Amino acid sequence: MKLLKKITAVFTAAAMLLIFASCGKEKEETTTSPTSAEVTTAAETSAAETTEADTTAETTAAEETTSEPTTAEETTAEPTTKAPETTTQKATSAPTTVKPTSKPATTVKKATTTQKTVSAPTSKADILKLYNDATAKAAKAKPGYSKTRSTVLSNLEMGALSKLDVVRTAIGDFLGEGTSSEKVSKGKFDGKSLVKSSLTASDVTSADCTLSSDKKYYTVTLTIKNETNPIKGKSSLSKFTNDFKDNNEIKAGLDEAGASVGTLNINTRDVKIVAKISVDGNRLVSLTHSFKMKADLKKVKYTIVSVNEASALLETKVTYSDFKY
Repeated sequence: MKLLKKITAVFTAAAMLLIFASCGKEKEETTTSPTSAEVTTAAETSAAETTEADTTAETTAAEETTSEPTTAEETTAEPTTKAPETTTQKATSAPTTVKPTSKPATTVKKATTTQKTVSAPTSKADILKLYNDATAKAAKAKPGYSKTRSTVLSNLEMGALSKLDVVRTAIGDFLGEGTSSEKVSKGKFDGKSLVKSSLTASDVTSADCTLSSDKKYYTVTLTIKNETNPIKGKSSLSKFTNDFKDNNEIKAGLDEAGASVGTLNINTRDVKIVAKISVDGNRLVSLTHSFKMKADLKKVKYTIVSVNEASALLETKVTYSDFKY
């Protein structure tokens, strides 16, 4: 009986050892996992070899697992700190409102450019061009205007002939003595008395130009050279006006009156042009031509009366005003 009890105790002890051995293997298999944290837990379990150590290892693993969410919270906290930085960058980029500053600058430049500096031309060539251009514009636009012409015949010396009214009247008529006025309608500009000027620097002895105080008008003053026997179409006088009688016309007129002339010489002097021209548009506002003509006649004969020498001085002034373009 005692021997049977001993054998039973040995088998029981062996069975318990087998059970403990199989439990140990299961624990080793369970602790073996792909994660590094579980490998660490298995190593600690095999070293302890007790149930209490197993419990401690499980507790440690639980604490480590619990501590992982803390790391996740820290990770989510980082974007929160970055968000203000993004906002700050947007705020810094907002000062792109520099555009309004550039606009006022442009406005100032425009204001500067619009302000034209108006000054009167000073050289003869520039003054002459200003006048010629203004008359060319008038010839093309054919404005309406008012015209007044006055010719005074003075210092007529004809000896016995001057006592004959018929001779005096005939000479006065053909020399253009008297005063006349007319209105020319717009579009009726004929270019006979007021012509497109073709004056050159060689025709002009002096040129002056002034600007009005309100800077709206130029006043051009030109002095034309003196000539002997000016012929229409060939003389300096005819380059800016046809409102005079040349030698051929005077001789023809005296012949019609029944008088004959051996020689006739006409000398021009004090020939001036004064023109008021608008700065805006370069248009004629008013225009005056004035000149003197000295006529010297020889061997003048009328019917039975004749004189060896005769002379006369003519002063002519022609004014154009009230231009309507």
